[in-house]
Amino acid sequence: MKLGGILGCFAACLFLGLTEAQSGCSNVVVRRDIASLSPQEWGRVANVLQRMKQDGWFEYYANIHNREFSNIHGNDNFFPWHRRFLRDFEEVGQRYDRGFAVPYWDELRDSHNPASSVVLSSRFIGGNGFGSCVKDGVQGSWTMGFPNNHCLARSFDRGSQMQPWYGPEYIFSVMQRYNDMHNFREHIEYSLHGSVHLGMGGDMSTFWSTNDFAFWLHHANLDRLWDQWQSWGHGNTMDGRDRNGTALSLGSSLPHYGEPISTAMYVGSGRMCFQYAGGGTNKHILRTMSRVTQPLLSTAGEADAGLHALPEALRRKWFPLLASNVPAGSAPMNGTRSIQSVSRVSGKPLPYPGPLTDMWVAMHGFDRAIVSRIMAESRQFVDELNMAKYLSPY
Repeated sequence: MKLGGILGCFAACLFLGLTEAQSGCSNVVVRRDIASLSPQEWGRVANVLQRMKQDGWFEYYANIHNREFSNIHGNDNFFPWHRRFLRDFEEVGQRYDRGFAVPYWDELRDSHNPASSVVLSSRFIGGNGFGSCVKDGVQGSWTMGFPNNHCLARSFDRGSQMQPWYGPEYIFSVMQRYNDMHNFREHIEYSLHGSVHLGMGGDMSTFWSTNDFAFWLHHANLDRLWDQWQSWGHGNTMDGRDRNGTALSLGSSLPHYGEPISTAMYVGSGRMCFQYAGGGTNKHILRTMSRVTQPLLSTAGEADAGLHALPEALRRKWFPLLASNVPAGSAPMNGTRSIQSVSRVSGKPLPYPGPLTDMWVAMHGFDRAIVSRIMAESRQFVDELNMAKYLSPY
């Protein structure tokens, strides 16, 4: 089925989706860390992707993302729109396999050395391009049809390597410091979101980045982080403005879909019939590093201990929920007084994350002053934690 045929069935798919939204979820799938999937489980995902490719769906979604680009980036439609887009892709995948769920890539775990991630091995999505063309993994030697016929391209931003991405400690800090959608969105979109796209290069650095399945893994992870932030008491938080400066609310219409933002707000209900493995949807969930990135629990525990051992002034500045005056009932799992005396000799200093390029800023129409402020803040964060001798176990 090519693009014309897909457009013909879109109305029917939309009707079925609206019916499901009205009646509630009958098939809630679980989105898991891609690295946790067995060969058999990944094989099922890969089979769906191959069939979607054959039927023209990758062209379809690349066209939508390209057309709506300025409506969904650099403004506060970013999170709800991409959640709706992800669910759209997932629903189509479920036409081939009812159990299909988009996995997420826990990029924070791999942030210090992204190119070494198992996700970029031939077992999963393949690695860097050869002459820019991806030759291994699930999309090895694919020819993409949008905007024209070309090989799926990747070109790491440091040759065979990538610059470090924004790490779990910084994202954990952002999630604690901002209680409104606008600031939360800016600090994620202008940090982790951009650094992954730029690090991968190739199709991932274009308007049609959806050609690369890395896009879907990446945005599933960003959505997971938003879901976690929502569970910390921000379930109904929707503010900010669209590309035209119009104030957004739960009743505002999502670009392309024409549905209220409220329909994309609540994971596990309405049309959002998915959940994240290891996540929490209870607003009283404990605030620990295991909620942001999910390596071995011992690693998350070491990170919690290291953050609690920071000087009080730094915890108040960067991790307000970890400060000593955290209200009862919201203290982290490892937040006992004795934890502050813990010292570790293992781990590494935090690296500077790769900056957003001028090309990327211009392509998205970002305000360069805001981007520069956020990048400077992230470097200050790295400097101050390194000066305090914090060592990251990731």
